[in-house]
Amino acid sequence: MSQGKKLFIRESSGLVRQMGAKHAFAKVLALIVPISLYYTLIYSPAIPAANWYIGIVIAPIMALPIFLVYLKLAEYIPRSSGEYIYISRIIGPLPATIQGIANIISTPLLAAILSQIEVSAGIVPAFQIIGLAFNNSALFNLGTEILTNPVYFFIASLLSLILMWIVSISPQKIMSNFLFAIATMQVIGAVLIIGLFAEGRSVFIADFNRFSSMFSGPTYQTLYSNGLNYYSPYADPMQTFVFAVLMLMWLFVWFFGPSYFAGEYKQATRSLKLGMLIGYGIATLLIIGLTVYTAIIMGIPFFNYVALNGWGSSNPVSASEGYIAWAGIMALGSPVIALLLGILNIGIQFVAGPLSLAIPARVMLAMSFDRILPEKLAYVNPKTQSPLIAAGVALALSVFFEYATQFLGFAISTIALIAILFIYQFLQATISATVAGIKGIPSVKLSQKEKKELLITGIISSVVLIVSVIVAIGYAVVNSLYNSMVLAGNLPLNLALIAIIPIIGVVTYYVAKYYRQKEGIELKLIFTEIPPE
Repeated sequence: MSQGKKLFIRESSGLVRQMGAKHAFAKVLALIVPISLYYTLIYSPAIPAANWYIGIVIAPIMALPIFLVYLKLAEYIPRSSGEYIYISRIIGPLPATIQGIANIISTPLLAAILSQIEVSAGIVPAFQIIGLAFNNSALFNLGTEILTNPVYFFIASLLSLILMWIVSISPQKIMSNFLFAIATMQVIGAVLIIGLFAEGRSVFIADFNRFSSMFSGPTYQTLYSNGLNYYSPYADPMQTFVFAVLMLMWLFVWFFGPSYFAGEYKQATRSLKLGMLIGYGIATLLIIGLTVYTAIIMGIPFFNYVALNGWGSSNPVSASEGYIAWAGIMALGSPVIALLLGILNIGIQFVAGPLSLAIPARVMLAMSFDRILPEKLAYVNPKTQSPLIAAGVALALSVFFEYATQFLGFAISTIALIAILFIYQFLQATISATVAGIKGIPSVKLSQKEKKELLITGIISSVVLIVSVIVAIGYAVVNSLYNSMVLAGNLPLNLALIAIIPIIGVVTYYVAKYYRQKEGIELKLIFTEIPPE
């Protein structure tokens, strides 16, 4: 190594320990309730013989070993940037670079999609339901206009994205307190939705018919009857398993958020463990409750038909607006309840969105710290206490994806994005745990029991992830309706994005290696040590 060149860019990451268990709890709940459930259930028409009750119980069981892997790795290596550190220190820098590139591309793209969901399933239905309940036509029409006018929708989504970014670059304590408040609102909002559904199917039917008649729409009975074509009373094991896999991919693996900020927690080992356990437990109970009530109160045939066809073209409130609209139907006669429903759930993606922008910024910082990416990306602003330049890159990527997905036909499905995370992120992390169970972790002392736990959970988790990706993508080949719904009907584009990630990762690594060698830095030496805090 040349004179004056240190192993790492500096002796400290520059990030500050400010968070506790409640902040880890908030980050676990980022994508788990309740809109993510709705956007998974709407695939149900493509798997009409799936047993919802069995599938929703299988999913969290499948997720449990993966959850334990993340819990252990975050405990043993409490550094920000999550899997990148685990993979790079246990397996090596090349696979870690591929993971980093996958994250840097996929999470800003996910942030763009989430900003659109925030508008279509948060802001718009809240305006519409509150407007209807209070007979405020201006508020109702504003929500409808935002949803139906492409220019207004783009502006609203872009503003939502920028607000998410501002939250993401705030000092971690401020950002995390904000996310905790929004996550708590979502939990209360989900409980309120369950409470409305608990009034029973007869109440829902009467409320829906009253609501639909306002816009000369069809009755519940008509839609339920039509939905029998998309429903089988006989459960099919394969379709039930596909249902469980979709639930796993959309919902039950989003507990990794805290690991990307592990170096910013006080008493990281205890805070992460407590927050992740509580968050996972509460999220699982809410998701199971919402799924069961959706099946019982709405009826699966009715839900399946409406998920595929909507509830009438004359109705300006779209069925695809999610649980605010669905539960809002039952709250129109009680304006105060409708107002609470809208307010508690309006920030439906304002936990996930900021995380989807803050996470790639942490990954860029870590890769820069390891000299894989340009050193400027390791800059941490002393006022915001965040990697500001890296965050700016994440925002620029998200803005591009915002425009491309809405106007350039860049139809990447969320399941394809999740598949990218499964293959290049989660799977590599579980393989890292498996390897750590055999040879240990550099600079970390593990007992034989701890190694055995890592080995067993790592192997089981890896099998679950591989099978899940094969099932989720492969089922599109044999089921055309599933392909059109889950993969947005553009299987080649989705597969191309999955395939190009490792190519970019390999090129990035070898370019960095060549450049650092010219500087007199042996890149592989960096990855023999855990980076400083």
